[in-house]
Amino acid sequence: MSDVALFYDDLQESAADFMTAESALVVDTADLSGDDPGVAAPIGRYQLKTGMDRGMDELHTASADGGATASDLAAAVSNISSAFSSLDDELSGTGTP
Repeated sequence: MSDVALFYDDLQESAADFMTAESALVVDTADLSGDDPGVAAPIGRYQLKTGMDRGMDELHTASADGGATASDLAAAVSNISSAFSSLDDELSGTGTP
């Protein structure tokens, strides 16, 4: 196997890993919700509950933003992989110029 083929295999594997990680992040982000933390607010502790809800909402927003960035990164690596494949076909003479 040539160095080019090894690089291409690594590139494809990285693209698949990015897509898998992005999918997992999207699923995990959906599980983050400050609406029902599972604990009742004891009398006089509504500020604590409100603060926890706000923190969960901020975490959800940050995770969603990270998911969008991860999606863009996965698409970029996939595009590089596709371009690399097209270039390899062209250089080997098997593709259309």
